[in-house]
Amino acid sequence: MPVVQPLLAARHTPDTAPDLRDTAADTAPGTSGDLLVKEMVAQQMRITTTAIYRYITYASLGVLLLCSACFAAVQVWALRGYLPVGLPSPAAWSLPIALQVLVLAAELILLSSAVTRSHAVQTTAGAVMAIGYGAEITAHVHEGGRDLLTVTFVVMSTLLALCWTLLALALRAGITDADALVLQQRGEQPAAPRPEPAPPAPAPAPAPEPDPEPPSVEWYEPVPEPDTASDLHDTGADTAADTNDDEDLVPVPAPGVALSDVEMDAVVHMIVTETDPPRSYREMEARYRELGYVGSAVRLRESWRRVTQPAADRS
Repeated sequence: MPVVQPLLAARHTPDTAPDLRDTAADTAPGTSGDLLVKEMVAQQMRITTTAIYRYITYASLGVLLLCSACFAAVQVWALRGYLPVGLPSPAAWSLPIALQVLVLAAELILLSSAVTRSHAVQTTAGAVMAIGYGAEITAHVHEGGRDLLTVTFVVMSTLLALCWTLLALALRAGITDADALVLQQRGEQPAAPRPEPAPPAPAPAPAPEPDPEPPSVEWYEPVPEPDTASDLHDTGADTAADTNDDEDLVPVPAPGVALSDVEMDAVVHMIVTETDPPRSYREMEARYRELGYVGSAVRLRESWRRVTQPAADRS
């Protein structure tokens, strides 16, 4: 029971709302409440401004195109009345129409060059539009009367030219500001770290050279040949004589001098059999050089073979 009661109390404990005071303490210092409100307001302003800019631009462009088309028809009719009466009808209508088409084309090129931000094209289109509207205003001033209709034509031409110029400048400025903001945001973002190149794979270790030492060989001991002399009474004398002869023929090898094959074999045999197990070829060669004996490597290898291989194998 003492264990069950705490469990039941914990189960029936009502959920409590989190303490908001701890939330403010856990918030990072750079994300305060007023900064978040500013960010929300700035985001909303950007959305609203973008929408207004987009829709007002579309609306302004549509209204200007409609006004320019309607006013171009009126201008053609008015300019046709300024021309001489005797002028042929095709020429009398083609001149005002060509002038209005030139003005409309210049207005559209001026607007498109503001988007592409081509300064030379925009300047040329503005100059052509100014020349067209200037010709119309000059015709109204010189050929028209001092009435309200003429003043209306002059004012409308000036307003249309001013509106097309302002719309082109607004588009150019808006595109420039938008590109500047994007470039600023890209500059503030940390550049992604370039992946480090993988280290080159280690070169495989060269295979160890095979040991030039010969495989296990059978060692031989020089076996004294029995004396087959017929006179057994003279065995001791003959043996002494033979011993004296061998000592005269094969003296003790001395270091530092050239050795014969027999002397070299004796030295090699002595060095090899000094240890148990016998020395290998490399150990024998090192000991041979250490003792001061001389001889080429080829002769030493041949002496090693004569000493370590039985006579039957050599044959």
